[in-house]
Amino acid sequence: MLMGDGLRRNAWKFPLKVAARDRFRAITYGDLNARVNRLANGLLAIGVKRGDGVALSVGNRIEHLEIVFATSKIGALAIPLDVKWKALELASVVAALEPRFIILQEDCVDEFAKAKELKDLSAIRAIALSADLSYSGLLDGQLADEPDVAVSEDDPFAVLLTSGTTGFPKGCLATQRTFVFHCINNAIEKGLGAHDIAILSSPIYFNAGRSFTLGIIYYGGTMILHERFDAEEVLKTIERDKVTYVGAVPVMCERMLHVLESKKYDTSSLRCLAITGGKVHPAVLDSLQKNLTPNIYRTYASTDSGQMAISKPGDAASKANSAGRPVWCVDLRIVDDAGQPVKVGDVGEIICQSPLATHGYYKNPEATNASFRDGWFYTGDLGYFDTDGYLFVSGRKKDMVKSGGISIYPLEIESVIYNHPDVLEAAVIGVPDPQWGEALKAVIVLKPGAKLDGAELLSFCKERLSAYKTPKSVEFRDSLPHTEVGKVNKVKLKEIILAEAAQAG
Repeated sequence: MLMGDGLRRNAWKFPLKVAARDRFRAITYGDLNARVNRLANGLLAIGVKRGDGVALSVGNRIEHLEIVFATSKIGALAIPLDVKWKALELASVVAALEPRFIILQEDCVDEFAKAKELKDLSAIRAIALSADLSYSGLLDGQLADEPDVAVSEDDPFAVLLTSGTTGFPKGCLATQRTFVFHCINNAIEKGLGAHDIAILSSPIYFNAGRSFTLGIIYYGGTMILHERFDAEEVLKTIERDKVTYVGAVPVMCERMLHVLESKKYDTSSLRCLAITGGKVHPAVLDSLQKNLTPNIYRTYASTDSGQMAISKPGDAASKANSAGRPVWCVDLRIVDDAGQPVKVGDVGEIICQSPLATHGYYKNPEATNASFRDGWFYTGDLGYFDTDGYLFVSGRKKDMVKSGGISIYPLEIESVIYNHPDVLEAAVIGVPDPQWGEALKAVIVLKPGAKLDGAELLSFCKERLSAYKTPKSVEFRDSLPHTEVGKVNKVKLKEIILAEAAQAG
């Protein structure tokens, strides 16, 4: 169960088939495996050893795939970094994770040089990508033979950085076996295979697209890499290349729907629209089914846990608000604050036990001990199971609002607000209130040209929600802050609103 073996087998089975394409070039499986082997042998020649950390600040490009598969073939540890990071962020993370080598795309080289002025990174050797595809000469003279290194499925494969909304990103350690299980899971639950042509337009260094991207290469499909998300370009590519598989987060889906309001594209080739990274509200789900594809798979997942549950196309009609059922290899429980299972229908914390989960946080035992107890990963999400075994996610434990002594879950309220035809985006947060302790505030982005005031929205909510769940105030904004993977960043939003309130006196 080694990731590099999948690429090696596909080079033999499909030597002339296009494995991947980015804006610079396309590459066949035969050529990809040969370049990966040359890079692996080049890394060995400069002293990379089994278990060494190799960081990479490389975006959605073929080189990213080459590096990850090259390190996997020699038992080194790939550490993908965010190419948008500035010097301070880069210096802090690299200093904490201590890779021996770092490979940088051209526009990240200067930022790393600045990072070295902030931290002592002198022990890290930097390698820059080059226009001649030689990795600054690293591939020159190297053989395309498979590297002579004995790699175990228990060897670390990658450190996968979380894209959370607070604090320093944690590095989730995944072994070779863990990531092969990710590939197997995508095949079992979503039919991923050699027949697929897929698009990735979310950052490859985050969980939302990484597992299916590497799975495409592991199984022998074709991967189209977009360096940034452009809704119309994705729709054009689906039509032109008869794309079968698209991975997206909810905000990307909403932007594609906005394009489809005025233009039509043939998306009939799509057999799987895989959505992760947050809740798809029922009104958006219905529009996606009508205008993009009925073949929608919604996955409940995190970088730390991997996929935990999946909602398949047949679930949408009767369980539109559900996260689906647990995936084939995962045990899920709902527990109270004491770690004891709660009754069906009762809300508690979602915990999981899974071969897809991280083995712990790299060089961070404190974080590992805080999140793992007795072999179970505590997600920090709240939810419940219904009598049919479907999981419903109520929101983040830290997002829960305590108003007048009552626990309120903003996700439920947001689901109602998203049903209003004028609402493009919504977030419900708790703000300090002298009477209630915390009061619910709805922050709204309207669709272009829409005219809606706060009183109308509150009336809409009152008709559909209990009085204590109806927001006490509404604020309209041109946009909401987002994380790198497109989730509304409620922590940042709350900080902005509280700071503005303090400034206003």
